[in-house]
Amino acid sequence: MLQISIISIGKTNEAYVKDGLDKYVKLLSKYAKLDWKELPDVKNGNKLPPNKLKEAEAELLLTHIPDKSFVFFLDEIGKTFNSIKFAEHFQKKSTEYSKIVFVIGGSYGLDERIKQKGEAISLSAMTFNHQMVRVILAEQLFRCFTIIHGTGYHH
Repeated sequence: MLQISIISIGKTNEAYVKDGLDKYVKLLSKYAKLDWKELPDVKNGNKLPPNKLKEAEAELLLTHIPDKSFVFFLDEIGKTFNSIKFAEHFQKKSTEYSKIVFVIGGSYGLDERIKQKGEAISLSAMTFNHQMVRVILAEQLFRCFTIIHGTGYHH
């Protein structure tokens, strides 16, 4: 079974976000083994300049990205897909790799060391807060699998 890791900076602290994640994580379990890692915010990160904060977050993220995995990182200037094209792209990557990782950075984005590890994708031209993007990503992953498997969820 395909192994998917989603690694994000900061804890989910909104009940509606937790409810949405629980729903989609349960639905996704039919298609893949999903490991969601919410890494703690960098200690005293609010006192660091953005570039130093991104460096510190990268140190933490890099320890959780498995070797020989394909990495998608969420970035506002990443490649955009419609749902069907993303499902096709994801399916291709899932035949090449047994582990796929999605990285959601902190509020200032990701350090270049993370960006060099994979492919930038954008969920929208709009900006979402880092709580909401978790649910949007989970829903799109579920939609992706239903497209691949031909179920009726995606119309």
